[in-house]
Amino acid sequence: MSILVPHRHVHFRGTQLGLTLVELMIGITVGLFITLGLLILVSNTSRSYKIQDDFARIQENGVAALHYLGDDIRMSGFYGLSTSSGVITLDASATTGTDCGSGGNPPTANWALDVATPVIGFSGVTPGTVNGTFPCIASANFQAGPQQVVVIRSASGYRIPDPNGDGNLSDAVLDNSSLYLQSAPTGGVVFKGSAFAGLKASGLSKGLSTGADAPIYEYQTHVYYIRPCSRPTGAGSTCRASDDGGRPIPTLVRQELVGNSMTEVPLVEGVEAMSLVYMLDLNPIDGVPDRVTFSPTLAEWASVIAVRVSVLIRATTPTAGYSDQGKTYDFGDGTTPVITPPAGDAFKRHIFSQTYQVRNNAQRRGA
Repeated sequence: MSILVPHRHVHFRGTQLGLTLVELMIGITVGLFITLGLLILVSNTSRSYKIQDDFARIQENGVAALHYLGDDIRMSGFYGLSTSSGVITLDASATTGTDCGSGGNPPTANWALDVATPVIGFSGVTPGTVNGTFPCIASANFQAGPQQVVVIRSASGYRIPDPNGDGNLSDAVLDNSSLYLQSAPTGGVVFKGSAFAGLKASGLSKGLSTGADAPIYEYQTHVYYIRPCSRPTGAGSTCRASDDGGRPIPTLVRQELVGNSMTEVPLVEGVEAMSLVYMLDLNPIDGVPDRVTFSPTLAEWASVIAVRVSVLIRATTPTAGYSDQGKTYDFGDGTTPVITPPAGDAFKRHIFSQTYQVRNNAQRRGA
């Protein structure tokens, strides 16, 4: 017996063999819109990151510049246990030659060891005049001005360790070419490390009432100014227009007393200008400011008990699509020139300010 199964006819639709020109054009157009949107998103994200990174670097550089200047200003005039710079003498070994002093920046000899003037500033300095006042600063390494220069002198604040703690510093490790200050309440002496054994043998070193040697500190002198580039490549490590990739970065630097000579040390990039205003304790002498001035007289520098420091920080790289042209940056001290960026300038800027007490001078005058 056979079963008959009815035959069914199945009809299949025609298979899609490709795209029409219209469909292809629509697909391409949609893809272009999506790609364009992604590109805009990436571009905006990148631009936003660049702006935030610039602001972060400006903030960091501003804080760092104030940190260097502020810490030194606070420490200026620190001479260990000595109660006055007038009781500090210079040993015959403590010589620095002309270091960074000159006829226009006295004293000519042992200028770095002028302990009677822990803070002194110079205003209106230009690349054409800086070397005549500060022989240690090359004209090519001084920012176009007029600019300010500040000199700070003090002991370092860190005692030279006593190796065995017996109060006898004969075995202390001193660098033979460096300068040191040994300081007791009744007096102090600045000497070269190689001369300490002789001072001890002759009884000219300083001691305490307990019989122990007075503490020894490394002596330091710092000269702060602004250099027009970060990484100089010219002869004698001087700045050129081609430095820093053809976009020279203004940099806060200082001359440091290394051994018995001055050495230039870079500190913070992006510092384009600085302003220092000095607060004086004149009458009565009580450790409280009586007058604020941009440029004290030579006799008034010993009366400085506080300094207001302002720095103009510039981004280290330009920002595409940004223009700083037409803006002005005023330190508000009434003397420092207002800075106006040139045409086509695309660098972001910001001014940071802080007031610092010259603690050692203020304390002595207040006492």
